[in-house]
Amino acid sequence: MTELLFLLLPVAAGYGYVMGKNNAKSQAHKESREIISEYSKGLKFLLDREEDQGLEHLIELLEVSADSVEHYLALAAMFRRRGELDRAIKIHELLLKQASLDDTDKQAIIYELAQDYVMAGMLDSAEQQLLALIPYKNKKALTQLFLLYQQTNEWEKGIALYLDCRKLFSTYQLKAAIAHFYCEHAYQTGDYSELTSVINIDSKVIRPLFELGLQSFNEQDYLKAIHYWRDLLSHSPKHSPLFLAQLRECYIKLNLETQYVELLENYCNKYGVLIKIHYCEALIKQNKIDQAIEFLTVSLKREPNIRGFSFLISLFTKSNGDTKFVLNQINELVQSYISTKSEFQCKHCGFESQALYWFCPSCKHWESITPNHGLDGF
Repeated sequence: MTELLFLLLPVAAGYGYVMGKNNAKSQAHKESREIISEYSKGLKFLLDREEDQGLEHLIELLEVSADSVEHYLALAAMFRRRGELDRAIKIHELLLKQASLDDTDKQAIIYELAQDYVMAGMLDSAEQQLLALIPYKNKKALTQLFLLYQQTNEWEKGIALYLDCRKLFSTYQLKAAIAHFYCEHAYQTGDYSELTSVINIDSKVIRPLFELGLQSFNEQDYLKAIHYWRDLLSHSPKHSPLFLAQLRECYIKLNLETQYVELLENYCNKYGVLIKIHYCEALIKQNKIDQAIEFLTVSLKREPNIRGFSFLISLFTKSNGDTKFVLNQINELVQSYISTKSEFQCKHCGFESQALYWFCPSCKHWESITPNHGLDGF
């Protein structure tokens, strides 16, 4: 209980000082002595290891002494860490009854009370407290609200909040959150029409373009899919492994393979080995296998990559039948190595997985997980 003593002693001393300085009347001195006496009584309970009785006594003093909000917030935080949520809630609720609170203190108390409710599973009460902070333009509360709505899959509430308070969504994380809320809502309802309203919410947010392209592809509207995915390729070439195979199929379905090769030529030297492999496959279709081998060999010398090396081996087997058996064996080993590696990684916390998660389960950031690049990546 040493930390608690150091926390509460300044409160008692502070009250004595404030009451003695600001009011010289004897009544004020008497009240000051009574307050210090009551604190001393609470501390004595703690020193005598009568912990519960001491803490309850100090909590009751809140109705008498509400000048030191910071100390009581720290006391409530200690209760919350210990899992004593009822006590933390009681402190915060009693603090909010004090008429002398300024806006800064009031916001801090409401936010902490919302955290109490979240930990207690009282999500409706937590939502009510956090919504009360939105008129103050409190972005911490806004972020917490979106985490709450995500937890309960209430995508419409998040979207409604965005439509009412667009100016508050100025950070990348908040913009990413609302974009993903629109995507989740579209997936839930099957209506993707509203996604176009958040395509350009931030140039780093790519999921709306990806989902619109995928929806168009599934509906066999290949021209529209090409439109969305070409935009996505220009915004973020590193995400090309998510849609490049389908994009190629779109061009094939529309008999526009020449345009697809031209598109690859613009990007094959910029980002990722998968684009280079697709380009080589296009060259092979044109019976330019030697050109494909030369291009990929030069690229891999500059940027080594296991997947690229595996594909290069397959090209050698096609061009040189005498070494086919040996090279196939080598390729199988390389493929076995690739299969042990994760395909996606969070750029914020390093979380790795074999599947794409738009929301990182580890660090709770939207769209921080991307396809792996480098030696073992795409």
